[in-house]
Amino acid sequence: MFPGSSPRMVFLILDRIVFWIESCSGRRFEFRAETDFELTKKKQKEKFERLQIEQAPKKTPRLDPSRVVCNLSKITLDEATTSVLAKGFNYAVTPTHIPVENIICGVEASITNIEANTAEAIRQDVSHILRRARPPKKNLTYEESQALRNLQKNRDIIVLPADKGNTTVVMDIEEYDKKIETLLNEPTYQPISTDPTTYLEKTTKAKIKASNISQEEQLQLIPREKSSRCPKLYGLPKIHKAGVPLRPIVSSIGSPLQQLARFLAKQLQPYAEEAKSYVKNASHFIERIRNVRVDPGHLLVSFDVVSLFTNIPIEEALDLIVQKYHLRKDLVDLIKHCLNNTYFIYKDQRYKQIEGAPMGSPLSPVIANLFMEDLEERAIKSAEYKPEMWLRYVDDTFVIWTHGKEKLNGFLTHLNSIHHKIQFTMEIEENNKLPFLDVSIIKNRTGGLGYTVYRKPTHTDRYLHAESHHHPSQLNSVLKTLITRSERLTDNEHKTEEIEKVKKALQQNGFSDNNIKRALRPRHNRERTEEDKPVAKALLPYIKGTTDKISKVNHLQREIEITQFGGNTPDI
Repeated sequence: MFPGSSPRMVFLILDRIVFWIESCSGRRFEFRAETDFELTKKKQKEKFERLQIEQAPKKTPRLDPSRVVCNLSKITLDEATTSVLAKGFNYAVTPTHIPVENIICGVEASITNIEANTAEAIRQDVSHILRRARPPKKNLTYEESQALRNLQKNRDIIVLPADKGNTTVVMDIEEYDKKIETLLNEPTYQPISTDPTTYLEKTTKAKIKASNISQEEQLQLIPREKSSRCPKLYGLPKIHKAGVPLRPIVSSIGSPLQQLARFLAKQLQPYAEEAKSYVKNASHFIERIRNVRVDPGHLLVSFDVVSLFTNIPIEEALDLIVQKYHLRKDLVDLIKHCLNNTYFIYKDQRYKQIEGAPMGSPLSPVIANLFMEDLEERAIKSAEYKPEMWLRYVDDTFVIWTHGKEKLNGFLTHLNSIHHKIQFTMEIEENNKLPFLDVSIIKNRTGGLGYTVYRKPTHTDRYLHAESHHHPSQLNSVLKTLITRSERLTDNEHKTEEIEKVKKALQQNGFSDNNIKRALRPRHNRERTEEDKPVAKALLPYIKGTTDKISKVNHLQREIEITQFGGNTPDI
């Protein structure tokens, strides 16, 4: 083709011809068209777009304010007020100043028995941290803080938790007072003109001293004179019921009988646990039904006693307990003393409860258990058709019924005839499912009983929020508790679905995916040896960025076990 030309020369000539032809036609090879600058520009642009996608704030699920805040008042709640109420009663607001005096007092109290040079080194390190300390970043917006102050100033409303579901309820104080007065007009309560607190301090002390309780325990049970508080009555709104009635609760913290009632409850509890029907909690209930077999025609049923505590005949219950368990006379006298002296205050007026067991007393559940044990034994023994299984948690009973629906109604009538004050309501399975306690029981095709966590219609999925000013260990305990509960109350078939529900709930409460993943990992806590154990303990208020630094001081870690309490929960 090209005489006298080498092959290499021919190749170069052809390459130049192709180049000029493509240039003339307006086309070039792609690798020639893109210069080094254009390639670099393209790569950087692609990298920037990828980073934008990766670093863009992800849309995390949030709790629906309309589910966690129920406004029954006449006022209109703006967005900021609803937002701050939706955070819940246990949400701790970050402090506006460092409580230096409290921190110093806590450290000083813990180093009194430590070697002098070590104690001085601890003082220097803590002092250095406190001099540089600054209040943590606020976890409320300005609008939310202002809304919280306005709520605290408003005397026409009351903010309180619902009876079930962890909903925040806003009510007009006038309406709340009317509902409380309706409760107090019942024959269960009687107004009294004097405060019996001082009298009960003296009589309780005398009765404890006259008993056979050990001297060491007596010292813990005897109320200190003129230091006890009168129990207080409050009501929790049942927002899931028509008319929103209140559940009466008596707060007995610090009352003359509180410690004694707690002690007596512990003495009686072993007798309650002897009952064949006894259920301690949801985990115990699952253990008892795990290997149960049911036929397709068997019914899952639950029975619930209407207002059990306030309907328990106290004298009858005490006589029954004395006869059946042969209690010591001094213990019986102390139990009567606690149950017959239930009193409380509401709006400067004092009342005495003359019927039933008090809501809020440690004694009430165990007395109710022992009374119900006798009643159920008599009911089942005298029934024409008996249940296949009968398990009870205080006033809630789980039953497997093998005699058909028609005879089940007759059994309910029979139950309600045993004692005129103890009346039952009944719930029958739907779609092979029945809720009991915190568990949904499911009839399997194989004849067994499956189970998973049950959430009531009023359940809000609101827990301690991740932004609350609590110590990280307290926040982590929320994750671990929910996950552990799901694992215990869910069978293998429903576990994956349940864990996903828990993940979503935790995300709605501000917990990150990394927090949740760490909580799901199994952990083995290393136990401290005797050499590792600190010689003292310190109790410090938790201040993010300050007390957590103090806890990491080398000398403190070796010598002192620090417990940090938080947080600063505002009163509404």
